[in-house]
Amino acid sequence: MNIAIITGASSGMGKEFSKQLDSFGFDEIWAFGLNETKLESLTKEIKTKLRTFALDLTCAKNFQVVEDELKKLSPNVQWLINASGFGKFGRYDEFDTETKINMIDLNCSALVRMTEIVLPYMNNGARIIEVGSVAGFQPTPYISVYAATKAFVISYSRAMNVELKSRGISITCMCPFWTKTPFFDRAKKINSKTNKEVISYYAVMYDPKKVVAKAIKDALKRRELSIYGFVARNQVRLVKLFPHKLVMKVWCKQQKFNKKYLNE
Repeated sequence: MNIAIITGASSGMGKEFSKQLDSFGFDEIWAFGLNETKLESLTKEIKTKLRTFALDLTCAKNFQVVEDELKKLSPNVQWLINASGFGKFGRYDEFDTETKINMIDLNCSALVRMTEIVLPYMNNGARIIEVGSVAGFQPTPYISVYAATKAFVISYSRAMNVELKSRGISITCMCPFWTKTPFFDRAKKINSKTNKEVISYYAVMYDPKKVVAKAIKDALKRRELSIYGFVARNQVRLVKLFPHKLVMKVWCKQQKFNKKYLNE
C-alpha cells in the first residue's frame, strides 16, 4: 500500500498539500490534525482515500497511535509532509511560557518524532517535506521563539537530507514567506493589554497554492530548500550578507516596534 502522510492537514499548508497530492495515485493519504470536523470535511474535497487522525502531536504518547498503525499495515510511505506548527507574534512577556514550550514541542519535537517514526517505512525514491520559514534564517525579535524553531527545522532538514542520500530518500525544507493561511489568526492573538503585533508584510502575501506547488516541484527535483517568490529569496540572500545585529535593527524599525514599546 503506497501512502502519503501529512500533518497539519486540517487547514493551511497541510490542507493544500493534501489537495495537490491527491492526483499522485496514492492508495491512501493519512491526514493528521487537531480538528476532527475539518479533517472529515477534507474527505469530501479529495478523491484519494483519506485516513484521518485527530491527534495533538505535542503529546508524545499520541505517537504510539502512529507507530501502531504503521506496524499493523506496514505501508510504503512515499511522501511525508510535516506541516503542523504555529507561531505567536509578540514580546516575550505578552504570552505565557507554556505557549512557547508548546510551540517548540510542535514545531520541532513533533516534526523530528514523526520523521523518525516514519523513516523505516520509506524506500528509495521517497520524499519528505519539512515546513520551515524564511524567519528561520535570522534571529527575529518579537517572533523570537517561532523564528528559532524554524532555524532548527532548516538545520535539521538539510543535515538529514545528507544522511539519507544513501537510502535514496530526500528531504526538502519549504521556507515560506508571508502566506495567506489561518496561521495569522492564531499568531496575532496575544493575551496582552498592549496587543502589539507584526504590522508590515512588505505589501506581499503569497498564495498558498503557489507556495505548495513549488515545494512539491522542488521535492521531486530533490532540492534541499524550497523558497517561493522574489521577495522571499531576496530576503534570504540579504540576511546572509549583513550582520544579524543590523538585520534585527532593520526588522524592528520596519515594524515600528521601538515606538510601540517606547512608553512602557
